[in-house]
Amino acid sequence: MNLEQDNVIGIVGGMGPEAGAMLLNAISAHTRAASDQEHMSVVLMSFPGHITDRTTFLEGGTTVNPAFSVARVIGLLEAAGATVAGIACNTIYAPPIFNTIQEELDRHQVKIKLLHMPAETCHYIKQHYPRAQRIGIMSTNGTYKSGVYRHLLEGLGYDVILPDPDFQDGVIHRMVYDPQFGVKANPGNITRETIMLMKKSTDFFRRQKADAIILGCTELPLILVGKPDLSGIPVINSIEAMALALIREATAGIKIKSIAAPSFKQSAQHLK
Repeated sequence: MNLEQDNVIGIVGGMGPEAGAMLLNAISAHTRAASDQEHMSVVLMSFPGHITDRTTFLEGGTTVNPAFSVARVIGLLEAAGATVAGIACNTIYAPPIFNTIQEELDRHQVKIKLLHMPAETCHYIKQHYPRAQRIGIMSTNGTYKSGVYRHLLEGLGYDVILPDPDFQDGVIHRMVYDPQFGVKANPGNITRETIMLMKKSTDFFRRQKADAIILGCTELPLILVGKPDLSGIPVINSIEAMALALIREATAGIKIKSIAAPSFKQSAQHLK
């Protein structure tokens, strides 16, 4: 085995654990391969117990910046042969965390190419939805308050749709973080309460005439498995956008399946 000849993809998982697994699966799903041997070489490292919650840090609930643990994992990925890496979490790209990760990688002379999930997601919209102008964002409170998606989208000329802080905290963030019925507490059994909150969120963005909705939390797609749009509004899955970007960077010559544009006729039946 000569890993030095591979362009190995690295994934930092654990935020939450299902997100890293989804990114790995998306890379496999979007690689055109006729046999096991034709698939990409991928290293997934998931150490959830060692990475501080990102939103808790950004909201001042802890002084422990998760950037330091994530940077160490990226260093381990490089040592394992990875040449390009992605972090399976959107909130980690908030500047107070992501900038520190980059500083740590520079300090330790880690040369791996680290992709930026929100940036790749925004460019994915530009490429696949050229007529979209009004973009809604569903995310955790940490991502919401950091403004990382808003700044990127506005820089690309989009109109950004965000809920007010109360709706953001009580509806969208709660879908992920509620300790009883949220996705983090029930990743393998999406609850009725979470589905109802997703419907409430969708109704908000529909009233605001969104052309597309970014799932700006890597765990939100768990609620919508197999549902490419929400009653006519295309859903932009940041996991899918990152998977394509990692494949693109790992090898320029790879043949990948294109992601079909979500059908405007399909709808999430369980949200009706």
